[in-house]
Amino acid sequence: MEFNDYDFFVQHADINLYYATKFKAIDLAFYIVGNDGTDLLLVPDMEKERAVRESRVKEIASFGDLGYHDLRKELKDSRKAQAEMLIRLLKTHKARRVGIPTDFPAYLAIPLSQAFEVKVVKSPFLKMRAVKTQKEIEYIGDTSKAIISAFEFALKLLRREKSCDRIRERIENYLYLKGYLASDTIISSGKLSAIPHASGGIVEDHVVMDIFPRSRKHYYYSDFTRTVIVNRNDKIEEMLNAVIEAQEKAISIIREGITAKDVHYTVCDVLESYGYKTLRQKANEGFIHSTGHGVGLEVHEEPRIFENETVLEAGMVFTVEPGLYYKDIGGVRVEDVVVVRKNGCEVLTEYPKRIYLNSI
Repeated sequence: MEFNDYDFFVQHADINLYYATKFKAIDLAFYIVGNDGTDLLLVPDMEKERAVRESRVKEIASFGDLGYHDLRKELKDSRKAQAEMLIRLLKTHKARRVGIPTDFPAYLAIPLSQAFEVKVVKSPFLKMRAVKTQKEIEYIGDTSKAIISAFEFALKLLRREKSCDRIRERIENYLYLKGYLASDTIISSGKLSAIPHASGGIVEDHVVMDIFPRSRKHYYYSDFTRTVIVNRNDKIEEMLNAVIEAQEKAISIIREGITAKDVHYTVCDVLESYGYKTLRQKANEGFIHSTGHGVGLEVHEEPRIFENETVLEAGMVFTVEPGLYYKDIGGVRVEDVVVVRKNGCEVLTEYPKRIYLNSI
């Protein structure tokens, strides 16, 4: 990894540190890389042995190795000691310009900026994470299979359970017992479903189910939404048919080399052809969100599938999730996770899109 705007980059403990090192930090930790070849994982003393076992970093040091405990006694402040420890370490490597991510802790960023020329930037690992390895794709595929299983379980619940909150609780418990962590699962019905991220209420003519757990073993997410027709409703079914056509058209054009904007505008074209409003028309009802988002170690990551010029690359994994939302009717959404391939794409959450509860 080479840097142009800085000669060292300091990544604090978050999912980017895990991606770069394969060490799942529980407490504060730092990954430091530099143009001089520095490749260092810095962890609390009690975590050093685990870091040696789990990480793929060339050099591992503990806070104690770098004099943290003496600094804490001297400065009588653990946070000041952490900052001074980093400053002294970087000075031993003759650092001049230091890059830090946008969410770097302020109590560390301010002292660093007093000692070096600090550049606040998007973590370089964000862009790297946008293109998945085959192993990462397999992990997302594994979580996708768990979602399908949970969704089929939810369909059985829907036959006897009328509380959206209760269905949500049962889905999340089901996934936890299978080894996946789900939270904020969206189960909505009736007019409440016109709010894309709303959940709750009583089951009416249709139910939107949006399930997006991560594995407790490998930490990768997937994301899946279906709109289930419980009782016939012409307006909801017309909206759903348009959304399905828009999604299928968008998926059909995905391949390496096209832009995110191409995919998003394809969805808008189809929905607008049926007379529905879209965000492209500055509407506040209809299709009011982006077409999709990257999925991986976070449920929302790069690339964003919207009005941007991001060029799709083979290995990118993202959702395609058009929806329509009208306050006096309700909302519908269909969502799948796809992998970009050179000449097309692969759907990881393959499942029927038109689901009528009474015909299951």
